[in-house]
Order: sequence, then structure tokens, then C-alpha cells
Amino acid sequence: MGVLDEETRVKHRTTDPADTGAGHEADGVPELLLKAHDALRGATHLITAQETPEAEGGFAAFTENLAALLTEVEDITSTVCADPLNEADRRSSLMSLYVRGDAGRIAVLIEQVGDIASGRGTQSLAGPLTGPVRELGEACVNLMAQAHDVLRVPGPLTMLNQGLADVTARQRRLSRSLLTGSLACSTRDAVDAAVLGRCYEECAWRAVALAGIGLQARAPAVGAH
Repeated sequence: MGVLDEETRVKHRTTDPADTGAGHEADGVPELLLKAHDALRGATHLITAQETPEAEGGFAAFTENLAALLTEVEDITSTVCADPLNEADRRSSLMSLYVRGDAGRIAVLIEQVGDIASGRGTQSLAGPLTGPVRELGEACVNLMAQAHDVLRVPGPLTMLNQGLADVTARQRRLSRSLLTGSLACSTRDAVDAAVLGRCYEECAWRAVALAGIGLQARAPAVGAH
């Protein structure tokens, strides 16, 4: 769990988007989580490895992955807005709205992480902050991979509880350290780290919510025969 091998990546990236069918955006949740995972992993690397020779290429790859995620969210939005809501298809409409909301918010949060990395240029976070921020980011990235895997296996949503608790605990420790001033850093570093922590924590919650919608989409509707 939590590790996306190359075979899995190729398989899902070559899936025809038309296979999901209009009005069934919940079926595309695994692909959304995969795109979000790739974009967030790239953004996290940029934040914690600013001065590496690969930084420029890494930013280009991040931009490409984020664009793919944003395109997917825009496609869902267009489909939802184009199809009139009706009582006969209430369940599908609601699931589409939930998917659009969570995936769209994840994209915004990842973009914010990328904006912080871009704004800092080659200036790394202060030494005491690098480890906690990197580990929090990696925990969130791993949770997204696990959320994807839960849908592909599939498995119970409770399998994500430990990963979510880990992200939340790391964010709380980071926030407490920043507020008490126990980490020696500039105000700018502290502010960036605080924003990053909140972005990662919300990304984690939204990823679990998306996985929940994906699993619910496969469950029979109440009263269905």
C-alpha cells in the first residue's frame, strides 16, 4: 500500500477517459488521485530541495502534472454544469458535485504549494524547518497513494485512518513548534511553513473524502434491486 509502481502508472494513464461515461465522474476518482499524487509529490520536492541541479526540470514536471489535474477538474465541472439535474439521476449528480468540490480544492491547495516554491526561488526553508515540512509532505503524498490503492484493490476506507492520523499529528507538531518559537527561523520561513502545513493537512482530508466517494459510487443505491 502507498507505493505506485510504474506498471500501475502506465495502466491508468492509458485508460480512455471516455470509459467513465458522462455523469459518472466518481468512476474517475482513482485517476484524479493519481494526478494529484504526482503533482503534490513534485511540489513537495521543490519545497524541500530548492538548490538541487534538478530544480528547474522539477518545476517543469510539476507544472505539467498540475495542468493535467486542473484539466481533469475542469472537465468534471463542464460535465456537471452541462447536464441538467433531475430526480431520476440525483445520486450521480450529487457524487459528481462532491468529486468536483474535493478534487478542485485539492488542485487549488497543490497550486498554492507550487506558488510558495516558485516564490522562494532557490531559497530553501530554514534548516530546522526542512525536515518537519518534508516529512509532512511525504506523509500526505503517501496517503494520496494509499487512497488511490484503496480504490484499485479495493479495500475499506478505514485503511486510510492511520495515514490520516499521521498527517494530522505532524501538522499539529509543526504548528505548535512555530507558535512557541522553538524553531529558529525567519518570519517568512515560519509563515511559509504554516501555510504549507495547512495545505498538506487539508489535502489529506480531501483525498480521504474522494476515496470515500469513489467507494460509495460502487455501493448499490438504497432501494436498488
